[in-house]
Amino acid sequence: MKSFLKVRFSWSAVVAGLAVILIVLAVLEYRWSRDVSEAASVRMHASLQASIMAFRQDLYRELAGICLPLQLIPPADARDRWPQYARQVQTAQHAAAVPQMVANVFVWSTRADGFSQLRRMDSGSGRFEAAEWPASFQQLHETLRSFLPDSAAVASRPAPSDTSPNPRLERLRGPGLRAPWAFAESVPALAYAAVAPDDANHAQSPTVERTIDWVIIELNAGVFQQHVLSELAERHFSGPSGFVYRVAVLGGQGGGSVLYSSDSDFGKPGSGAADAVINLFGPPSGSMGQGLGPFLAPPGRPQDGGRFRGPEFRAGFSGLVRIEPLRLSPDDRGWQLVVQHREGSLEAAVAALRRRNLVIGFGVLLVMAATMGILIVTTHRAQRLAKLQMDFVTGVSHELRTPLAVISSAADNIADGVVDNKEQLMRYGKAIKSQTRQLIQLVEQILLFAATRENRYQYQLRVLEVQEILDAAFGATAGLIHAAGIEIEQQVEPGMPQTVGDLAALSQCLQNLITNAVKYGGANRWLGVRALAVAADHEIQIAIEDRGAGISAADLPHIFEPFYRSPSVTAAQIRGTGLGLPLARSIAEAMGGRLTVTSEPGKGSSFVLHLPIAGALKRTGVEETLPTEAKIV
Repeated sequence: MKSFLKVRFSWSAVVAGLAVILIVLAVLEYRWSRDVSEAASVRMHASLQASIMAFRQDLYRELAGICLPLQLIPPADARDRWPQYARQVQTAQHAAAVPQMVANVFVWSTRADGFSQLRRMDSGSGRFEAAEWPASFQQLHETLRSFLPDSAAVASRPAPSDTSPNPRLERLRGPGLRAPWAFAESVPALAYAAVAPDDANHAQSPTVERTIDWVIIELNAGVFQQHVLSELAERHFSGPSGFVYRVAVLGGQGGGSVLYSSDSDFGKPGSGAADAVINLFGPPSGSMGQGLGPFLAPPGRPQDGGRFRGPEFRAGFSGLVRIEPLRLSPDDRGWQLVVQHREGSLEAAVAALRRRNLVIGFGVLLVMAATMGILIVTTHRAQRLAKLQMDFVTGVSHELRTPLAVISSAADNIADGVVDNKEQLMRYGKAIKSQTRQLIQLVEQILLFAATRENRYQYQLRVLEVQEILDAAFGATAGLIHAAGIEIEQQVEPGMPQTVGDLAALSQCLQNLITNAVKYGGANRWLGVRALAVAADHEIQIAIEDRGAGISAADLPHIFEPFYRSPSVTAAQIRGTGLGLPLARSIAEAMGGRLTVTSEPGKGSSFVLHLPIAGALKRTGVEETLPTEAKIV
């Protein structure tokens, strides 16, 4: 008793310890997932910011590649002016990543005295020819005209002397002027102001206002959207399985037009809040524009509502290609990059990542808990099976000892000459024969059980009559029934259909049930046999009933387990091995049937053998469930 309590306490301590470990791991997993989510949020925000700025700078480089060849200083001789422009345009077109991106190139020559002439380069001849302002350039024309007074005033200033102490004026030396490129995003078009070379009249009078050539590059909006914007979006916002973010570029009057979208419905009203909105040109203001540092243009550039009126415009720059947004109307918001994670937002993506981590983590813990539970249950079952096996060995020993004692005693009496007449010799012979048969049956039952457990028993199946099976079973147990004084009540329906099975095996199955009923039938000395056909279930039912002590509800789920014997049976010192019912069930299932039991303590038990009807074997699919060792003959 103390040993049992000690073992039980040990198991309880182990289970409690494992439960505490799992709880601690679950808490650590929860905290770890929170820390990982916070780190992932920081990483994803930083990655998104880097991708946005990379998109912005790559777009700038795409346009800068076109602009750089066209801001070279024109030749000193005015006669080479237009061929030089044509060569520069061809160089710019070759420098573009997508040559078709440049739709048209215009040069608008202006002076403050009112001179104005627009020329368009003919793509076929490569020459600049006079042209009219396109209708789409109306607002651009008016905006550029507003720059003329300041531009002309700068151009009319005399060149400084070599000793000029003002270094800012040194930038005006020579015939060229460096200023930012103006990007009219709503057109779209790029514009650049360059001082034209002096002609003969200008050379005579340096105070005469110079000609300002506005180089205007009209971009092919369709090509720009379909190739440049789409390629940049795919380069910076996609992964191995496609776009990680939904990307859109908005522009046009009021900033509401969708110039590009990675998804057909993104960028339109109602598409949800964006994770980031940033201007593609000019100051990178927006939801992620703060704290990003200076853009590619040099610091200190003026931002006068997008108009170039400050001294930096008039003085120009001699090195970098600068592109500044040119707003053509008060409601022109320029191009904006709008980005949203495919989960709906970065917060939603982080939350989904945390949920996924929690599911995986707690799933692992659940598997660990299930594994530990299985190990505990398996260990408990192994211990219980070991105990049952020890009980089985004890029971078999008792079963073997009784007939062996009888045989040994009879043999001693015969050998010692105690038996001195033929009648006594015959009586001793019958006793030895009876005990030997009992030993043989016990050994055969153990061997049969072992063979059925390992699927080594070769069943010889054939069509059988129900009465044939009953006769074989009761013939083998007639001596036991007669010795116990059992009254048999048999009810067999007339015209019973046939079944398919192994006669010896089915007989053994019923013998075990009959022996069980005799052994546990109590003082009533009654055994019932019922056989009927159930057409609806395509089966034959053979029931063996008794009116004995019955089986308790606690023992009922275990009676078909090998070696199991209930504590009440053990206490009553009823001999047995615990193999009869498991063997009977194995045989029933091998024949494509099953074995069921109903019992009530104090009223007896009823074991029912269910066998398929021979004609329904194939129709019900029972034949497919038969073991491969079974052979129908």
